[in-house]
Amino acid sequence: MNKCTLPIDCVLAVTYRCNSRCNMCDIWKLKDFPEMSFGEFAKLPASLRDINLSGGEPFLRMDLSDIAREVKKACPRARIVISSNGFATELIVAQMKKILPIMPGIGVAISIDGVGEMHDELRGIKGGFEMAMNTVWELKKMGLKNLRLAFTLMAKNVSHLSKVYDLSRELGVEFTHSFAQSSEFYFGGKQNVDNNPRRDLLDKEYAYLIKSELRSWNLKRWARAYFAHGMFEFVTGNKQVLSNAPGRDFFFLDPSGNIYPSVVHNAVMGNLKSVVINNHHARKSAKRSLGLARDDSEVDTSLPKNDKCFKVFWCSDEMVKKRKQVDAMKIPVWMICTARTAIKKHPWRVAWWVLRNKFF
Repeated sequence: MNKCTLPIDCVLAVTYRCNSRCNMCDIWKLKDFPEMSFGEFAKLPASLRDINLSGGEPFLRMDLSDIAREVKKACPRARIVISSNGFATELIVAQMKKILPIMPGIGVAISIDGVGEMHDELRGIKGGFEMAMNTVWELKKMGLKNLRLAFTLMAKNVSHLSKVYDLSRELGVEFTHSFAQSSEFYFGGKQNVDNNPRRDLLDKEYAYLIKSELRSWNLKRWARAYFAHGMFEFVTGNKQVLSNAPGRDFFFLDPSGNIYPSVVHNAVMGNLKSVVINNHHARKSAKRSLGLARDDSEVDTSLPKNDKCFKVFWCSDEMVKKRKQVDAMKIPVWMICTARTAIKKHPWRVAWWVLRNKFF
């Protein structure tokens, strides 16, 4: 068997239910897509260091606080962020009041794809910008420290990249961005995403974003500048500035438990439900989420005791074969969840880029 390491980064789509009508995504058209019970998340590997709870709209799951608790217990060293469209302010605030005592450091990313009517148009909800910004303000009032605006780049809103970035700086929150992509299985199977923004606008917007981040003396912002540089190269040339490892360091989990290398690699590697529940916490959590056994005497003690159950699955010969199939697809990918690990693996290359672009 080839050398195998456990994943450290993932996106967990906890539901495909959605109250948005986004131009770049048809997830909201999916009906009755299966969802895992909250106890199943106890099977996640403790190796994970960065987790994005996503959707759909994750706050539409009324047991989101239970999911957050199970994810935190399973992956105690992971940094966790919830991605939301921010439209259901009252629901989000109510949910966060339950979640914050469990994870005071949890982050929330509110999607803002433009200022004012631009955001409304792309998200398909009249008054959506005002609703999302109201959620940002309410979360700030709650004292949420880890708050960010998340921008999705498309041909229509290129000129709003710098506007949303400036808005994040004015609000004193973080800024992150991604590129709208097509997928056969994610985004509701949306295939007609406009992936060809104007080059002159991209040049201008990314020059502003990168220079603004490099102007600081913050290492994290320098890394974000490099990420933006990588995104520019990806959008304009469909290439990666650093190799990353979907299906190795990273995976995407859909609401039914299917594990994919990323949101653009249509290859099911397995299902989290099939991973044997073999430790005390995972067994108890799964039973509780199904309304079954409540005490230790009722837990099926015949299950294996090996705490490395996910590694048995992740490092199997079958998974080695599937990774070779993923590699053969040769699909470039550059998104924060995959690029983050790649940047950490190449610190000197990133540092040299920062040095050249900041000082020379």
